[in-house]
Amino acid sequence: MSRIQQVLDHVHQNLDKPLAVPELAERCGLSRWQFNRIFSRQTGLSLGRYVRELRLSRAAEMLLFTNRRMIDIALACGFNSDISFSRSFKQHFGCAPVKYRQRGLPCLLKTPMSCHPDLLPPESLRSRVPGIRLDSRPTFTVAGVTDQVNGLFSENPDFYEKLPQLWQEFTGMTSADTDCTRVGVLDVTRGSEEPITYLAGAEAQEVPDAHTLSCITVPERNYVVIAFHGPLASLADVLKWFFRAWLPNSGCEALNAQDLEIYPPGLNPSASEVSMEYWIPVKLCQPIISWNAPNC
Repeated sequence: MSRIQQVLDHVHQNLDKPLAVPELAERCGLSRWQFNRIFSRQTGLSLGRYVRELRLSRAAEMLLFTNRRMIDIALACGFNSDISFSRSFKQHFGCAPVKYRQRGLPCLLKTPMSCHPDLLPPESLRSRVPGIRLDSRPTFTVAGVTDQVNGLFSENPDFYEKLPQLWQEFTGMTSADTDCTRVGVLDVTRGSEEPITYLAGAEAQEVPDAHTLSCITVPERNYVVIAFHGPLASLADVLKWFFRAWLPNSGCEALNAQDLEIYPPGLNPSASEVSMEYWIPVKLCQPIISWNAPNC
């Protein structure tokens, strides 16, 4: 087991306790400077940011899945008062803890990292996957152009050839603002190995002439979100790693429903290299961040 994995395991099991850099550096026989450099290089985050995001994510899960009092959640997640907890929670999630609980949907939950070799993306892909989180979206409608495509896992995929054509067709057919968020919807209800319907478009309210386009309404769901950057051809390898290694250890179960590709405003989805988020609908089988709580 690597030194950083030992630290990550310790962090995950002790989020309710102080987690100082000098102590953790000593645990793995490194100087403070060496520890900060190696931890940042292997995780992409400082220890302080990683611990803060994971504590807040654990707190968010406890708000959703337990009836524990706010002060009890704050203390269980390493905050010394409900006031400091509420302030940090609102800064991160954009709403107060009580509002988050009332809404009842996971949002922006950081997933625990692992440096176990079997759970990491292949080294050649690690720069392509800057982060994974648990999130949700309410029901929304996407308007665009559709076609049948052979997906990434089919015997004869034509995904890479047809997608740029669909996005160019969508751009040519609409007067949609180029700064709107583009959404690709992949209907994998029959499984990822069968031909799928792909819709290239945007949320209907952002497309002025949406009534002339095909529309798909995507119901409210929970998702695992993979941030992706790089050549579109690398996406298949990222998803293979995700389904074979990450998902079975996550506490989530993938659904055969509609996967989403979310492209930020101004980005051309038909470009050979893209930055986007791939949203995979999931059923939550258990919390993604474990906690020691008798009432869970």
